[in-house]
Amino acid sequence: MAELVSILIPAYNKEQWIRETMLSAINQTWPNTEIIVVDDGSSDNTYKIAKALESKTVKVVAQPNSGACGARNNAFKLAQGDYIQWLDADDLLDPDKISQQLRLRNEGRDSRALLTCAWGMFFSRSRKARFIPNSLWMDLSPADWVVTKFMDNVWMNPAVWLVSRRLTELAGPWDARLNLSGVDDGEYICRVVAASEKVKFCPDARC
Repeated sequence: MAELVSILIPAYNKEQWIRETMLSAINQTWPNTEIIVVDDGSSDNTYKIAKALESKTVKVVAQPNSGACGARNNAFKLAQGDYIQWLDADDLLDPDKISQQLRLRNEGRDSRALLTCAWGMFFSRSRKARFIPNSLWMDLSPADWVVTKFMDNVWMNPAVWLVSRRLTELAGPWDARLNLSGVDDGEYICRVVAASEKVKFCPDARC
């Protein structure tokens, strides 16, 4: 059986985007996925919209507001996957994103290779997303990835990452103290990279 990929979505007041984000996860061509949405105490219709898409492979839970890091950590506690796909509630995955990346896999859930991919930015219409490569869009050693990130002042959207369970566990949980800092994802991915053996870039995968 194909490895199980857990797509983990923290959501807070994202009623405008949550349905499209979830559909991009549901419509993945990879044949074995579970989707876990953790509503972080939204005051709008985020939870109601997400709940309408619940199914055998889509789980939607609610928690009191504790920030995105707490929602991500709670989602991971529920996850059963061999690989973890982080997905913010206003981001989108190309249908082949996970399938393309897993063509590069070697050791499944025990792999310490971090898989990344191309990503584009849009503000309201996804069809207008602009894909602008930077110096992280290549295979790199862990040390070179971190040095490049800071020396070139570049970044990757968290949706690019596909992380084995072993590597996720080695990196440790998201740091909830950084919820409001704006650097929670940067700090987290540096720990993932530090625990990895290599960073492998898949140009044919997109988010």
